[in-house]
Amino acid sequence: MSDKIIDPHVHFFNLTEGQYTWLQGNTPPAWPNLDKIKAQTTAAELKAACPFQLEALVHIEAGFDNQAPVNELNWLSKHLKSMPYKAISFSAINAPSNQFIAAMSALEQPQLAGIRDITEGSDSMRLLDPHCQENLAYLASKHLIFEAQFEIENQQVTEQLLHYCRAIPKLQVVINHLGFINNEQNWLRAIIKLSRCDNIVIKFSGLEFTTLAANKHRWLLDQLLNYFGEHRIMFASNFPVCQINTCYEQCWQHYFSLCKQYNVWQQLSFKNARAIYLID
Repeated sequence: MSDKIIDPHVHFFNLTEGQYTWLQGNTPPAWPNLDKIKAQTTAAELKAACPFQLEALVHIEAGFDNQAPVNELNWLSKHLKSMPYKAISFSAINAPSNQFIAAMSALEQPQLAGIRDITEGSDSMRLLDPHCQENLAYLASKHLIFEAQFEIENQQVTEQLLHYCRAIPKLQVVINHLGFINNEQNWLRAIIKLSRCDNIVIKFSGLEFTTLAANKHRWLLDQLLNYFGEHRIMFASNFPVCQINTCYEQCWQHYFSLCKQYNVWQQLSFKNARAIYLID
């Protein structure tokens, strides 16, 4: 197919030069197909595997070196030199503000679009830290995105994120992986609340982390379209982690099959990512 897409959630690994202690340390994730996930892939190989026309991508930090995350950005500039891309790097969102500003200064590169700090499980409490609001305001002042990765069913943390978004209207927050789903109704209640802030968008990704049957995926999309609208949702692969249960080609074919209208497909697979990440 010739449809243009932008994949706004991709990871590339360089296990030779990078650290990736979460992936190749003593306690790697207990994922199926881990060897396939860890295999180094080039942008050209990913483009060839895509059933659509992969125009650009957004690389999300993958733990290359959390002590010096600029090293990942430097490697990406070589690894992705043939593909238009933007990069989301790492910085600790609850760091003292002077440290946060210094860390962000070290990351200044043309392709930098924002940061992600994974705050899943007990780490979500870090989003309650008093330093977070100052740091998020700094991101907003620099027109940088905060990629929020936590369980949105955690009501306390979701309410705090909503507080930040209301207090900092110029802040752009992107919820990763559907905000994770444990209980459908609790998830939906959180979605309804989050959708009321116009500066929050959400990625339709991470289906490999849910136990929902495939026939429930259209229900998920319908709920998001109903509350967020078609301009604040992005299809994203989470490659190579999506290979827990599907290949890159099937991931995108599945997304295409969920769309009842072609203009919605174009919006969610291409136009929104281009606008949100300012991809030329």
